[in-house]
Amino acid sequence: MVRRSVVLAPLLLALTALQAQAEQSQLNAKEALQSLLSNALQVTIAARMLPSEEKPIWKAQSTQITLPGRSIRVRLDGDNIRIYLICTPYVQDNKGVLLLAQGQVWFAEPTDNEVKYSSTFSSIPISFGEKVLFFPLGFTGEQAQRKGVASVQVEVEIVPYRPQPLSQPSVQHLQPQQ
Repeated sequence: MVRRSVVLAPLLLALTALQAQAEQSQLNAKEALQSLLSNALQVTIAARMLPSEEKPIWKAQSTQITLPGRSIRVRLDGDNIRIYLICTPYVQDNKGVLLLAQGQVWFAEPTDNEVKYSSTFSSIPISFGEKVLFFPLGFTGEQAQRKGVASVQVEVEIVPYRPQPLSQPSVQHLQPQQ
């Protein structure tokens, strides 16, 4: 009987130490995750195709979570067009955001076998919640109205990430809206 308690005591001490170490590891993982989430940014990208009047004929939206310095990529495909938008936000000291945005457009006329390509790159200082508009293909609303043509408008908004309850999944891909 004495021999069993001599063997059980070190075994119980070892199990207690292992349990404490596992709890500390879980606590460290939770702290690391909390630290990442406190720096995370929520980037919302909304795309619209606007005819000469202001009511959109097509629109889509994507909300993604990223860290400062990590890019968000969005791809829009149409019958004769492909648009890529790559946004990389950097948080500045004054709590604003420097948005590096690269846009690429491939466009082919339906009657032409030639593909036209254009690329833009911009660095834009913005405040959290401020919306930035891009016109990767076409004209601003006023210009489109004068010419009677449609244009593509892409809007980017960046805010600090606020975790949502798990019951509300976030949108990960650009989905057309009705």
